Amino acid sequence: MSVLDHLRDYRVVKATLPLEGGKHVHRDGVARLTSGLQFEITFLPDQLEQLALDKETTCLIRLDVAGEHQSITARIVDQPTPERLLLEQVESFVHKQKREYFRIDADLSVSYWVIDEANPVASSVASSVNISGGGIRLPVTQKLLEGARVGFEIVIDEPAAVIACVGEVVAYYDNGDGPTAAFKFIGLEEEDQDAIVSFCLAEQRKQLRLKVKVIGPPLQE
Repeated sequence: MSVLDHLRDYRVVKATLPLEGGKHVHRDGVARLTSGLQFEITFLPDQLEQLALDKETTCLIRLDVAGEHQSITARIVDQPTPERLLLEQVESFVHKQKREYFRIDADLSVSYWVIDEANPVASSVASSVNISGGGIRLPVTQKLLEGARVGFEIVIDEPAAVIACVGEVVAYYDNGDGPTAAFKFIGLEEEDQDAIVSFCLAEQRKQLRLKVKVIGPPLQE
């Protein structure tokens, strides 16, 4: 099954949209396959207003399917309404690592540092991360070898928690939107793991509410 096949029904996705001048913005929307390699994404009202989209540069569309992170590189074909974009797939790829826990893309305050460096310096993550009770994936500023250990400070608003833990690199790649590393948590305290899992479930409910807002509640027979 191709990545596009998962869009035959409405699915919540995270879109990285290119702007004129080389910048990007991240928006959550609901995607649906329309025909062939084309699909549409509907966003909440005002999410695309006043954005100078660069239609010559490709977008990155991300979704999670049964514990696998899947991505589509696509170009903007049209903007038929202020809330909707029509896109066409350029390529797609799947990160095969299976997840033990439900994963979610979220905006969190995260700092990290390489433990084995002589004078480790903490870096802050300025974009969304992908997190679960078992690990985290995020953009990084340097190449990290598989097996390298990194210290994390993760701040969660609800339930309120500041989580200090260690992650081990299990994958490093650059999909065109900058270098990214995936980590598995090592020795995570049960209380901290419960806080992350609770946060992920709450974010999942928010995504479901977004889907209802965009496409409306299911029709009653």
